[in-house]
Amino acid sequence: MNNNPSRFEILQEEISKMIEFTSCRTKQNKKKSFRIYICIAISSALITFLVAIGDDFPNYKTLIKVLTLFFSASSAIFAAWDGFYSHKELWVIYGETRDRLKELELKTKLASEEEKVSDDYINQIHKDFQSIVSKGNFKWKELRLEENGN
Repeated sequence: MNNNPSRFEILQEEISKMIEFTSCRTKQNKKKSFRIYICIAISSALITFLVAIGDDFPNYKTLIKVLTLFFSASSAIFAAWDGFYSHKELWVIYGETRDRLKELELKTKLASEEEKVSDDYINQIHKDFQSIVSKGNFKWKELRLEENGN
Protein backbone atom coordinates (compact mmCIF):
# COMPACT_ATOMS: atom_id res chain seq x y z
CA MET A 1 0.00 0.00 0.00
CA ASN A 2 1.32 3.43 -0.98
CA ASN A 3 1.36 5.97 1.86
CA ASN A 4 2.94 8.74 -0.18
CA PRO A 5 0.47 11.56 -0.78
CA SER A 6 -0.47 12.29 -4.36
CA ARG A 7 0.29 15.61 -6.02
CA PHE A 8 -3.38 16.48 -5.65
CA GLU A 9 -3.35 15.72 -1.92
CA ILE A 10 -0.19 17.77 -1.44
CA LEU A 11 -1.82 20.69 -3.22
CA GLN A 12 -4.98 20.36 -1.12
CA GLU A 13 -2.85 20.36 2.03
CA GLU A 14 -1.02 23.52 0.93
CA ILE A 15 -4.32 25.25 0.20
CA SER A 16 -5.60 24.27 3.65
CA LYS A 17 -2.43 25.55 5.33
CA MET A 18 -2.71 28.87 3.51
CA ILE A 19 -6.39 29.16 4.49
CA GLU A 20 -5.41 28.60 8.11
CA PHE A 21 -2.61 31.18 7.87
CA THR A 22 -4.78 33.86 6.23
CA SER A 23 -7.64 33.17 8.67
CA CYS A 24 -5.27 33.68 11.59
CA ARG A 25 -3.94 36.93 10.10
CA THR A 26 -7.47 38.11 9.37
CA LYS A 27 -8.49 37.60 12.99
CA GLN A 28 -5.31 39.24 14.34
CA ASN A 29 -5.68 42.33 12.19
CA LYS A 30 -9.41 42.60 12.91
CA LYS A 31 -8.70 42.56 16.66
CA LYS A 32 -5.88 45.08 16.35
CA SER A 33 -7.97 47.40 14.21
CA PHE A 34 -10.89 47.21 16.64
CA ARG A 35 -8.66 47.85 19.67
CA ILE A 36 -7.01 50.86 18.06
CA TYR A 37 -10.37 52.41 17.10
CA ILE A 38 -11.74 51.81 20.59
CA CYS A 39 -8.65 53.36 22.20
CA ILE A 40 -8.95 56.43 19.98
CA ALA A 41 -12.66 56.74 20.75
CA ILE A 42 -12.15 56.36 24.50
CA SER A 43 -9.25 58.83 24.54
CA SER A 44 -11.26 61.36 22.55
CA ALA A 45 -14.27 60.98 24.83
CA LEU A 46 -12.10 61.39 27.93
CA ILE A 47 -10.51 64.53 26.50
CA THR A 48 -13.95 66.04 25.95
CA PHE A 49 -15.04 65.03 29.43
CA LEU A 50 -11.90 66.38 31.12
CA VAL A 51 -12.09 69.69 29.27
CA ALA A 52 -15.74 70.04 30.30
CA ILE A 53 -15.09 69.43 34.00
CA GLY A 54 -11.73 71.23 34.18
CA ASP A 55 -13.06 74.42 35.78
CA ASP A 56 -15.46 72.63 38.12
CA PHE A 57 -12.67 71.15 40.25
CA PRO A 58 -10.16 73.90 41.03
CA ASN A 59 -8.21 71.67 43.46
CA TYR A 60 -7.57 69.14 40.70
CA LYS A 61 -6.97 71.58 37.82
CA THR A 62 -3.34 70.52 37.33
CA LEU A 63 -4.22 66.82 37.41
CA ILE A 64 -7.05 67.35 34.93
CA LYS A 65 -4.68 69.24 32.59
CA VAL A 66 -2.10 66.46 32.81
CA LEU A 67 -4.74 63.81 32.10
CA THR A 68 -6.11 65.84 29.20
CA LEU A 69 -2.63 66.13 27.70
CA PHE A 70 -1.98 62.42 28.28
CA PHE A 71 -5.16 61.34 26.51
CA SER A 72 -4.59 63.85 23.74
CA ALA A 73 -1.11 62.44 23.14
CA SER A 74 -2.49 58.89 23.36
CA SER A 75 -5.06 59.66 20.66
CA ALA A 76 -2.33 61.02 18.40
CA ILE A 77 -0.14 57.96 18.99
CA PHE A 78 -2.99 55.51 18.31
CA ALA A 79 -3.98 57.42 15.17
CA ALA A 80 -0.37 57.34 13.94
CA TRP A 81 -0.13 53.63 14.76
CA ASP A 82 -3.30 52.98 12.77
CA GLY A 83 -2.08 55.09 9.88
CA PHE A 84 1.26 53.29 9.75
CA TYR A 85 0.18 49.67 10.19
CA SER A 86 -3.25 49.88 8.50
CA HIS A 87 -4.69 46.87 10.32
CA LYS A 88 -8.13 47.44 8.81
CA GLU A 89 -6.77 47.25 5.26
CA LEU A 90 -4.68 44.20 6.16
CA TRP A 91 -7.78 42.58 7.66
CA VAL A 92 -9.58 43.09 4.34
CA ILE A 93 -6.64 41.86 2.22
CA TYR A 94 -6.19 38.68 4.24
CA GLY A 95 -9.95 38.12 4.34
CA GLU A 96 -10.27 38.39 0.57
CA THR A 97 -7.36 36.00 0.07
CA ARG A 98 -8.85 33.52 2.56
CA ASP A 99 -12.24 33.63 0.83
CA ARG A 100 -10.72 33.03 -2.61
CA LEU A 101 -8.70 30.13 -1.20
CA LYS A 102 -11.84 28.63 0.33
CA GLU A 103 -13.50 28.76 -3.08
CA LEU A 104 -10.49 26.95 -4.55
CA GLU A 105 -10.57 24.41 -1.72
CA LEU A 106 -14.24 23.67 -2.43
CA LYS A 107 -13.39 23.21 -6.10
CA THR A 108 -10.80 20.58 -5.13
CA LYS A 109 -13.24 18.82 -2.80
CA LEU A 110 -15.75 18.57 -5.61
CA ALA A 111 -13.21 17.19 -8.07
CA SER A 112 -13.93 13.83 -9.61
CA GLU A 113 -11.53 10.91 -9.24
CA GLU A 114 -10.41 11.44 -12.85
CA GLU A 115 -9.65 15.10 -12.18
CA LYS A 116 -7.64 14.22 -9.06
CA VAL A 117 -5.15 12.31 -11.19
CA SER A 118 -5.25 14.57 -14.23
CA ASP A 119 -2.04 16.56 -14.67
CA ASP A 120 -3.91 19.32 -16.50
CA TYR A 121 -6.42 19.71 -13.67
CA ILE A 122 -3.74 19.66 -10.96
CA ASN A 123 -1.65 22.20 -12.88
CA GLN A 124 -4.68 24.48 -13.26
CA ILE A 125 -5.49 24.28 -9.54
CA HIS A 126 -1.83 25.02 -8.78
CA LYS A 127 -1.89 28.05 -11.10
CA ASP A 128 -5.08 29.27 -9.45
CA PHE A 129 -3.50 28.80 -6.01
CA GLN A 130 -0.38 30.72 -7.02
CA SER A 131 -2.48 33.48 -8.56
CA ILE A 132 -4.53 33.94 -5.39
CA VAL A 133 -1.47 34.00 -3.13
CA SER A 134 0.43 36.31 -5.49
CA LYS A 135 -2.48 38.74 -5.67
CA GLY A 136 -2.72 38.84 -1.87
CA ASN A 137 1.03 39.37 -1.59
CA PHE A 138 0.91 42.12 -4.21
CA LYS A 139 -1.86 43.95 -2.33
CA TRP A 140 0.08 43.61 0.93
CA LYS A 141 3.25 44.95 -0.69
CA GLU A 142 1.33 47.76 -2.40
CA LEU A 143 -0.15 48.80 0.95
CA ARG A 144 3.29 48.78 2.59
CA LEU A 145 4.88 50.81 -0.22
CA GLU A 146 2.00 53.29 -0.18
CA GLU A 147 2.49 53.82 3.56
CA ASN A 148 6.19 54.52 3.06
CA GLY A 149 5.47 57.06 0.37
CA ASN A 150 7.07 55.05 -2.44
